[in-house]
Amino acid sequence: MRIPRHTTRVVASAAVLAAALSLTACDSDSRNTGSAVPAASARSAAGDQGASSSSEANGQAKGGAATQVASHASGSGTGGKKAAGVAAGKGSGSRQAADACTGAQVKATVTKVDRPLNHMLLTVTNTGSTPCHAYYAPYLRWDDGQAATPFLEASKPQAVVTLGPGQSAYAGIMYQAADGSGSGSHTAHKLGVLFANQAGDGSTGPAVRLTLPKGGITTDSSAWVTYWQPTVGEALSW
Repeated sequence: MRIPRHTTRVVASAAVLAAALSLTACDSDSRNTGSAVPAASARSAAGDQGASSSSEANGQAKGGAATQVASHASGSGTGGKKAAGVAAGKGSGSRQAADACTGAQVKATVTKVDRPLNHMLLTVTNTGSTPCHAYYAPYLRWDDGQAATPFLEASKPQAVVTLGPGQSAYAGIMYQAADGSGSGSHTAHKLGVLFANQAGDGSTGPAVRLTLPKGGITTDSSAWVTYWQPTVGEALSW
């Protein structure tokens, strides 16, 4: 059962997030810099497929709690595939021989969606020839801010998402609470994405810097990001 968004506890380690931002500068590979699609049209649920530079999702409210249903992400460019394989949880000896996903191995896009309200979908697709692990959640930095966006702990999956070549992982970004409970509102025009290391105590590898939709995105202290998910529906279900 999903926990309603308004009762979900957002927990983030300030030390870990600060370490992440200090370990990796937000410099991206040129292939990871691009404009986000201004909005994604809603579609009916039809199963999760691959995502590329443009992703679409829809959602609906049930029983007073938001229950989002996303069919698939599609668009121009190299299409990603749903992450079919997952590695064992932390501490297991059965992990595949793969490194952490970073900006050197993935193509990243961010898309503003119609539902849920005030959400964006972050997609990373493995463009390399070997698998990589999408550990924990992405460290997000709005413009040149020093504080990373808190992780939504309730969204932590049971296993690490592993991306084979061409496969994608997804994270939902709530950039501003609809009830206006946040503070320190500002409009950002760039989004820095840093990738967690296996230990979860900082970032690793090259970061990615993405251009937000025209006019920017207004965000505040209420923002959070989910852990990496294997499907669009799971990323946008919070």
